[in-house]
Amino acid sequence: MKQWYAKEFSRLTQVSVRTLHHYDKIGLLKPSLRLSNRYRLYSEQDLSKLQQIIALKFFGFELAQIKRLLAHNANMLENLGMQAKFLQEKAETLLQAKLK
Repeated sequence: MKQWYAKEFSRLTQVSVRTLHHYDKIGLLKPSLRLSNRYRLYSEQDLSKLQQIIALKFFGFELAQIKRLLAHNANMLENLGMQAKFLQEKAETLLQAKLK
């Protein structure tokens, strides 16, 4: 199984090392392994989880919401549908306010 140090993982995913450390600190994305020298090693499974985090952020979910969704293995499609509906309603409200 492929593993990357934080800097390599950052380059691969285009997510800053600082952001990776923040995600680790808040428990959103813990590296698969932490070496005795405190280096973080990320796995292919971590890569998959980070891709989910990035997608959910793109759709407007907050980090706390993402953490809950991933922790509870909630139905991703259902949650994305609800978020899409929320964003559509928000866009309509903003458009109506702009037209007034």
